[in-house]
Amino acid sequence: MADPLSITLAAITLGTALKDLTELALKLHESFKKHAHNMRAAASLAEDTLEIVQDLESFYSARGDLLDNLPDVRDAIARLSRDMQSVYDQCLPILQLGNSQERGLRRTLFKIEQWRSRKVESDIRNLREQANKCYRRFTRHTQLGTAVALGELKGAVSEGFSATTRQLSILQVSDENVNVFIGSTCAVLSTLPPDVVLSEDLVFKLYVRGHVRKLDDILQNLASKQSYAVEEPDEHHARPFTTHFSYLFRTSEAIEYARGNAVTELIRVQQRLLNIGAGGNPIQDGAWALDNLSIDLRELEMYSESLILSTWSVDLYKTLSKSHHWHVYVPHLALVFFNHALLSYKTGNFAQAMAMGTECLSLLKTCAPTFATEALTACVLSESALFRHAIGEHYSASLQDAEDSVAMFERLGVDQMAVIGSQQGGNYATFVLLLEGSDHVVHDYANGLDAQRAYLHDGGRYQDALNAGEKALRLYRVLAQHYKHVHFQYQVASLCHSLCDYVFRDVIPLSSALEYAQEAVQIWEEVQGATAIEEERILDSLAMQTKILVEIGRPSDALTVFQKLARRMSFIATNQRMYIHKMQDLASSLFSKKHYVDAATASRTIVKICRQTTDSVSTSQRFLTNILDHVKHCAFANYLSEALIYSQEALAIAGQQRLQDAAFIDQYLFCVDRAGYLSLEAGYPEQAINQCYQVTLDIDSSSFGYDKRILGIIATKALAYLRLGRLSLAAATIVEGYDHAESIALILQEEEYYGQLLYVSALVHRCGGKQDALTAIKAAIPIFKFCGWNQQLCTLSDVQADMGHDAEALCTAEEAVQSAGQYAPSSAPFVNHFYRTSQYSLCLRLFYNGDFTRARQLILEVRAFYEWHAHSRNAWFIDLARALRAEGILECASDRHVEGAAARTRLDELQQRLRGTHPDLADQVDVDLNYERMYPAWKRLLEKHPLTCSHWVEEEAITGQEYTITHNHSHPTTHSA
Repeated sequence: MADPLSITLAAITLGTALKDLTELALKLHESFKKHAHNMRAAASLAEDTLEIVQDLESFYSARGDLLDNLPDVRDAIARLSRDMQSVYDQCLPILQLGNSQERGLRRTLFKIEQWRSRKVESDIRNLREQANKCYRRFTRHTQLGTAVALGELKGAVSEGFSATTRQLSILQVSDENVNVFIGSTCAVLSTLPPDVVLSEDLVFKLYVRGHVRKLDDILQNLASKQSYAVEEPDEHHARPFTTHFSYLFRTSEAIEYARGNAVTELIRVQQRLLNIGAGGNPIQDGAWALDNLSIDLRELEMYSESLILSTWSVDLYKTLSKSHHWHVYVPHLALVFFNHALLSYKTGNFAQAMAMGTECLSLLKTCAPTFATEALTACVLSESALFRHAIGEHYSASLQDAEDSVAMFERLGVDQMAVIGSQQGGNYATFVLLLEGSDHVVHDYANGLDAQRAYLHDGGRYQDALNAGEKALRLYRVLAQHYKHVHFQYQVASLCHSLCDYVFRDVIPLSSALEYAQEAVQIWEEVQGATAIEEERILDSLAMQTKILVEIGRPSDALTVFQKLARRMSFIATNQRMYIHKMQDLASSLFSKKHYVDAATASRTIVKICRQTTDSVSTSQRFLTNILDHVKHCAFANYLSEALIYSQEALAIAGQQRLQDAAFIDQYLFCVDRAGYLSLEAGYPEQAINQCYQVTLDIDSSSFGYDKRILGIIATKALAYLRLGRLSLAAATIVEGYDHAESIALILQEEEYYGQLLYVSALVHRCGGKQDALTAIKAAIPIFKFCGWNQQLCTLSDVQADMGHDAEALCTAEEAVQSAGQYAPSSAPFVNHFYRTSQYSLCLRLFYNGDFTRARQLILEVRAFYEWHAHSRNAWFIDLARALRAEGILECASDRHVEGAAARTRLDELQQRLRGTHPDLADQVDVDLNYERMYPAWKRLLEKHPLTCSHWVEEEAITGQEYTITHNHSHPTTHSA
């Protein structure tokens, strides 16, 4: 039988589709890399999609001859390719912004606005989901090596069944014979070699497959020999046309019952067909029996075999409908067309599903309208909406079908019908659920509403989608209460999950979204013996619940659910990658909401899971990304020791990667810069210098694409020298940075790393007593403002005070505190630190101007902050020492000598303690205090408010090494390339 998919895909082979898709994925991957700082999620998606495609391509190269015969896989690849192209086309204008004529803030704001677009975000999320669905479909239907092995066994299996089925005519059907083959749940075939054990499920499917092929051969043989007269309608077909639907329970007993029944019916149908020569003419019976058998096999998920039987049922009903009793058979023909369409959809042949659905609707239009035919028409319309979506038609076409379906059900009064509930009895009820009376029509109506919801959602009509979804949910809940079947529970859970999607945030309160998410989780968790797909749905619902709890402002509860998600996720065999991404998104959402400690806990869990799965360069790349995220979260949570340890691990991984692939150099440089910064914050400037120095040996600083990273590393190295009191080396490093900046093609006034270099330059100039500090910090501030960084206005105030611009310095300090006030409420010490440095600067300005009361209030807040938090970030001991000295001098200048002496005692104790525990850090504290004593602003302050006590008599300051910064320009450059 011809494959209709080949017509739809214009004979595109899987190999060609994969080639095109690989090229497109590479193109998307490279484009996203160019703007990784703005498109983190998109870049991650591009990398993973590319890896999935490469996995498929690699496997296809080895086994393409078998995979070419799997239409569902081919169609999944083709759909993924179309979706990727669609998203890429929408992203292209944004990705090309780097070549735009727009400059500066206007370009950046436009870029941000575009990437905040809900449509683009939705498309990226849908693409990721589509990629994962493709991967799941591929692994599920082919099972990679298993599919190949079964393909190689095909010939032997077929030959074996050909021999055995020649004796079918004498085989007697009995429970004993069926059970001999199927056996108990622990049975295996004793005829196999001792080292081979086949699962019962595989053996059953191979056995049924052989019988179905034999049945297909018999029917083809009968059809080729002669034509048969159509008999009068039998009792079944003479009754008024009705429909009913049943669902197999997923218990082992029910499945065993269904298997036994399927085998019995298969053999019975074969016997009847083989006995046609004795005068039988069972066209009606055969058509009906084949349709029932097809449905039974569909329930057992044997879709290909079910499709073969369904095809024959369609052919036989077509024959019957050509008789003078056509009006009797046409509704039945329409029904088997519908069943065939559903099967085609299940097997991925969406074009055939659409064709069969259309034919079904055409036939129903020729029938005399009855409740049954009208209800079937409405049911087909709702499924037709799904078929249209699958073949890529515009959502409006699917929405029209869904709305027509709902309208037809409501004209029939289905929306007013009450659910009757199950009244069936006997053994049959133990294994199969039969929807009673009009309940199956109510169920179809609920399905129609759910389809309407889906396509209203696609059209952005979220309030209407919510209304339709809530109607469907009410019906599903009632059905689930009356029929204790997992099918209805699944529908309730799935719809609850859909209704708590982020797009409904504007139309339902977060509390309602949380209730939906919790209901979905509860239902999925109550499922006994959840399959892999059901386990994934549990994970999806847990992820959604976590996200909502973050949004609603309950981070602790969110983290509890997150840990539950992590525990379940660690046990799933497939698709771990997809759920690691979900967990990354959740950790990022905690971070973006400033729940830094919870974000660090979440990312620590992710790293632990990923550590168990890292087995290649590609997975190491993902592992590196996870580690860097964790480093960032730990830094903000003030877990500096942990951040430093993980930054060193990230640096080692990146170092290995860039030896294997030069494309990783940029990420390697980022890791160097991050590790250097954290080493400084932990009080190890020598370590930071060594890391930065190694880069200058290994990497050509003129290499294209790494310029800004090099600037950042140079700035870190200069700051490290400054901490150690090596002023000349710090100054020489700044010159190196300026020279590098002059040689590169970057828009420097938009580069945060150049701003960082200017800021450190200002610190170096100030420590050396040079007036160029003012020029440098003034050039840095607009860059920091453009990049959204802390503007370091406090440093500008300090330099202005050094130059004697006291009124200006005070105004700048006030502005700095006001600007940094956004960080004051933060519970994260790392963020709050920016506010405290601004307070310290303002304190000194107020002290100079004689406002001792306000100055004292500020310095007490600053000192208390660093006393509490310096133990977690060693560099803050420098800030604590400054605060203690400023507090003591201020107290003594205010004639509060007891308090001033106490502050001096605390400072002495701090220095002694550091000498014993961290002597290098103690040296850094001394160096910084000496720098401060030499600042002109500090000298002028003590001259204006001379001390009358001996509490703060200090030894002569170490003046530091003389230095000279020579540069071609008299001021830092911010030229445009």
